Formats: sequence, structure tokens, C-alpha cells
Amino acid sequence: MLLIYSILQLVYVILLSPLIAGILAKIKERIESKQGPSVFQPYYDLFKLLKKESLVPKVASPLFRIGPYLNFSLYMLLIIILPIITGFPLTFGPTADFIGGGLIFGAASLIKKITALDSRNNYAHLGTARAASVGALADPMVVLIFILCGIISNTNNPYVINNIFQTSDSWYFSLVHLFITSAFGMIIIIETGKLPIESKTQAEFGMIDQAMEIEYSGPELAIYKWGSYIKHFLLMSVFLNVFALPFWVPMEGASFGYVLVYSIIHFLKMVFLIIIIALFEESISKYRLYKIFDYMAVIFVLTLLGIIAIYTTKGII
Repeated sequence: MLLIYSILQLVYVILLSPLIAGILAKIKERIESKQGPSVFQPYYDLFKLLKKESLVPKVASPLFRIGPYLNFSLYMLLIIILPIITGFPLTFGPTADFIGGGLIFGAASLIKKITALDSRNNYAHLGTARAASVGALADPMVVLIFILCGIISNTNNPYVINNIFQTSDSWYFSLVHLFITSAFGMIIIIETGKLPIESKTQAEFGMIDQAMEIEYSGPELAIYKWGSYIKHFLLMSVFLNVFALPFWVPMEGASFGYVLVYSIIHFLKMVFLIIIIALFEESISKYRLYKIFDYMAVIFVLTLLGIIAIYTTKGII
């Protein structure tokens, strides 16, 4: 049965991740009083790219072509590891804990940086340098957040952390939970290319992800884009299921029907989250690159407050 759940979760994320991106784009356009593209536009774009010819720079090594597929494979591994439609480990759940999952995310990001450098394109090098700078600041704080979760649960297993926050009011309403949830939410804003970093733009001053993919075309570009959709879906799922709204996630012993019902609930939770992200992104002016350090400082302060709270209040408040 666990294998069936694993396959269901894999199909669920792969198929719905572009739809979430399409709904987010549609909401942002509606906020701006524009008609905007269909919510299914990401699917059209992916299918169109899959039919196009692949062009590879003459100076690139074979890694340039296989990089997108390695990147996508790592995200597929994360799908069957992380708690998305269940609150109990699936077949491959014990493969990695929070720290291991973070390392897999880091490996996928590293592959993307290496292939961008391999293209020998100046814009790709620019985007890689910026992505590495942001990651050097964000990744240590993600580790600190996961360490705090480990202190709460005595493990870095995301399923255990979900069960604790779902069943323990004292921890869910504690200052520790408030601080680490706020910090992780701000990390997601960075990792998904939203505010305050202008990564989803063609403007040279702000583009990051767009620059790293600039030499790709055809199926390889489609796979990179699809992997990016999956990455955003996974990060938002972890934020919702483990930190912000861990409720209703099926725990061990839940029926197959309840898992199917929760998959619908999870999708609605995702829509609720992207509405908040869209409102946030459309109502606040974009920061420039030099303001990233100020934004990171706020995340560090929240994480530090979480550390102080856990040793002074012991989760009592």
C-alpha cells in the first residue's frame, strides 16, 4: 500500500505543479486588472518546448545536456521522501531526513549552477554568481531552522515534526514555532524567486534563474522549467504540512479514501498560500539586489529569536 501512495504522490506533484504556477500567474494578472493567460499556460509552454529542437553551445560539455535530467531526477526523489499527501513515511520516506532533503535540494541547485557555467555565457555566469551569493546566506539559516525543529521533536524527520505540531497545542502555539515558521516562510519567498529578488525577469539587473537557463532550449529547457515548478511545489508543501498548517494531514492508519480527500485539501491549502504570495508580491515594491542583505538579516533575527525562545521558555509560550 505504501508503494501505491508513493506512486500517487509522485503523479500528484508532477501533474499539479505547473497548474499551481499557472494559478499564481493568473491571480497576479487579475490583481493588476489584466486578463492574463490561462491557468493551463505552463502546460502549453512545456509541451511546446518538448517539441522544439535542442540547441547546445559548441563549447559546452556533455554535462550541459544531461544536467536538466539529473536536476529533475533529484526533485523526483524528494517527492517520494517529503510529507505531501500523507503524514506517515512512504516507501522511500526513511531515505533522508530534513538535513538529507536539504542536501538533495542543494545538489539539484549545484547541478544547475555547473551547467550554467558550462554554457560559457556571460549572463549565465552572472546569474550563477548571484544564485551562489544568495544561497551562501540562505542555506545556513535553513539548517538552523531544521536544527530547531530537531530540538523540538528529537529528530529531523519531517513526518515526526508534522505529527508533533498537529497534535501538540503547546508547541504549535509557542514562540519557537512562530519564529521558525516566519523565517521559513521568508526563505520560501527567496527560493521560489519571488520578492524581494527579481529572478523572474529579463532585466539584467535582477534576473537570476532566467540567466542560468538562458542557453537552454527545447526539451532540456522544458525539463528545467518543470523541475522549477516541482521545487516550488515541494517547498510550499513542506511549509504548509510541517510548519504553518500541519492539520488534517493523514496520520498512520488513515484509509486510502482519506488520503485522496486530503490531496484535495492540500491543493486548496496551496491555492490559499499562493493567493497570499501574490498579494504580497503585487503590493510591495521589489527590492534590488543590494537589499537582499537587509532581508536576510530579518530571517537571521527570527531564527535567532527562535533559538533564544526554545532555551528560555522551553516551548511553554
